[in-house]
Amino acid sequence: MIFECHGHIILDGLSYSGSVSRHEAAVDEAFVRKNLKINADHGVVFYRDGGDKHGVSEYARKIAIEYGIDYRSPIYIIHKKGYYGNLFGRSYDDLFEYRQLVDLAKQLGADFIKLTASGMLDFSGDGSVIGQPLSSEILREIIGIAHGEGFAVMVHVNGTDNIKRTAEAGADSLEHGFFMDDDALSIISQTGAVWVPTIATVGNQIGKGIYDDELLTKIFDNHKAALKSAAAIGVPIACGSDAGASCVSQGLGAHNELAILESLGINPTRGNKIIEEIFRRR
Repeated sequence: MIFECHGHIILDGLSYSGSVSRHEAAVDEAFVRKNLKINADHGVVFYRDGGDKHGVSEYARKIAIEYGIDYRSPIYIIHKKGYYGNLFGRSYDDLFEYRQLVDLAKQLGADFIKLTASGMLDFSGDGSVIGQPLSSEILREIIGIAHGEGFAVMVHVNGTDNIKRTAEAGADSLEHGFFMDDDALSIISQTGAVWVPTIATVGNQIGKGIYDDELLTKIFDNHKAALKSAAAIGVPIACGSDAGASCVSQGLGAHNELAILESLGINPTRGNKIIEEIFRRR
């Protein structure tokens, strides 16, 4: 059984903007069905989507059972206005607006809440984290509100200090987590959060001529070292490839991610099961 604990059914693995524009007028139902079938053909039985603002994952959630897939969705990402997340999310300016977005997600049948705590990596530059990070105070407040409504919380986060703040604030899963260090891992091991490293997003781009291979390899090797350290202290690690992202195909991406984890001696079954158990409406 293959678990995809971090995917985007809206994406085609080629172009973010092209994928999103396909659904701007209305959900391209044939495209969604095609992606679900691809995942089913690759043995994916569990798919946790990262959400989008065009209703694509909401639609997929309704029909995924036809393909034998246990599909979970936050419906959309929630992000602070002006911060990372606009491509797939809805923004809030203050806690009142944030609560409204959580309430709407609940009304739409969200299985959990997804938040962004930092930006992405600048592969075109030096690989550093771009975008503004959220403060510890805001993270505690927004994660606490989501928990108070009975939701588990999935958080997109990169950068050592950002990861520490997010783990300390009570995130249930940490997505990507590039530039993880031993102190951050120690905090995660105490909180019980699951790490979904999406390492295939970097590994699959090496040798493709898209970005500098030396930079990609450095980030890839650092992530692998952090994963070994995480496994050594018992941090739960789940298999999520960021399916649909650049060079990460639907269905195949989960196999790519699993292969990398297994090459490091990591069995993600425990982490997968934790995700399966807690990222559902309580």
